[in-house]
Amino acid sequence: MKKLHVIYAGWGERWTLGALADTGQQILFEYSPQAIQQGLELAPLRAPLAHVGAITGEPFFMGLPGLIADALPDGWGLLLMDRAFRRAGRMSASISPLDRLAFIGERAMGALAFEPADDMASEQNELDLAQLARDAALVLDNEDADEALRHLLLLGGSPQGARPKVLVNFNPVSGRASCGIGPDAGEPWLVKFPAGNEHRDACAIEALYARLAAHCGLEMPESHFFDLDGKYSAFGVRRFDREGGLRIPLQSLSAALNADYRLPSLDYEMLLRLTRRLTGDEREVVKAFERCVFNVLTHNRDDHSRNFAFRLDRQRRWQLAPAFDLTFNEGPRGEHFTTIAGEGRAPARNHLLELARRGGLTARQAEESIDRLCNGMSALPELAKELPIRKSQLTMLLRVLKEDWQRVAQG
Repeated sequence: MKKLHVIYAGWGERWTLGALADTGQQILFEYSPQAIQQGLELAPLRAPLAHVGAITGEPFFMGLPGLIADALPDGWGLLLMDRAFRRAGRMSASISPLDRLAFIGERAMGALAFEPADDMASEQNELDLAQLARDAALVLDNEDADEALRHLLLLGGSPQGARPKVLVNFNPVSGRASCGIGPDAGEPWLVKFPAGNEHRDACAIEALYARLAAHCGLEMPESHFFDLDGKYSAFGVRRFDREGGLRIPLQSLSAALNADYRLPSLDYEMLLRLTRRLTGDEREVVKAFERCVFNVLTHNRDDHSRNFAFRLDRQRRWQLAPAFDLTFNEGPRGEHFTTIAGEGRAPARNHLLELARRGGLTARQAEESIDRLCNGMSALPELAKELPIRKSQLTMLLRVLKEDWQRVAQG
């Protein structure tokens, strides 16, 4: 039977949250006495501390409880992990989710760690983002790219999503990225590159959306667009799960609700209600509603349940995490992953107002948020001039967005 200790390492604390055991038939998780004594509810809805006996997970979480499954990557991260195991002579069918968590060890997003760790990566210091972009392209195209894989494994951590990405320390003043520490090393950032089938301006479009969101008043981490050697590009954001060298607990909407993020099964009403339940703060509920409005106005239909998260502050209070993964996306079959009062294909102002009503917001609050964000969209063409986006791509994007703007403005 495989066993693994789950460590809570948030905000400078370090104690055993619980233990995982893989029986070969199912995975069991049980909180430690120390966790019960601490009284910190990391999963109050689906895995409360008062739960009697072992906790099991859903098949779509590899059998792990949601709060643990959040530490695992998907897409790009799993690709790197599977290739690393294969090079070590281990096939995917023989790899337990506990093996994957041990592989991540101390490098998980959020504030969990796993012991004993099984780290296959080695150290390196100074980094060349252009070289990392080339490495990502090599790994996507060629399974035998050993050196490229080694570089990316070190920096992969457990970020989620399909695009190639790395976790680095970045200094915006010097423009240098590294794995080092110290006053000149910079702060923890997540840097992503275009997927294999994407043009290099995919990163410029995501940078445009980040700037537009900040302009519209959404809480956004600091971001940066990288034009690398004229051939490659990257988009980076300052990590909001790290602060002053400390790790900050995160919980995705998917984990909080035990919802399969791969399926379009939720409505934004659930996000609003969960935000109120976790935070107890109506201002956070308004923020959640404005994320929905922004996604509708910007045709960001990849709004699945892993693209929303909550962050635990120093006083152990949950807050809505800053916005992330904002970009133009058609969504599954042209619809939003997360519906708006039941509408996914052509959400309009009336759907947003109905969502606000169901989510416990007043009509006045909703109207003010919608109008402010609609007005903010006028900045997009000017912001786009600062970034290398193809004219044809920008023309297409504006054509689609103007249809969304019209539906929301007129109802």
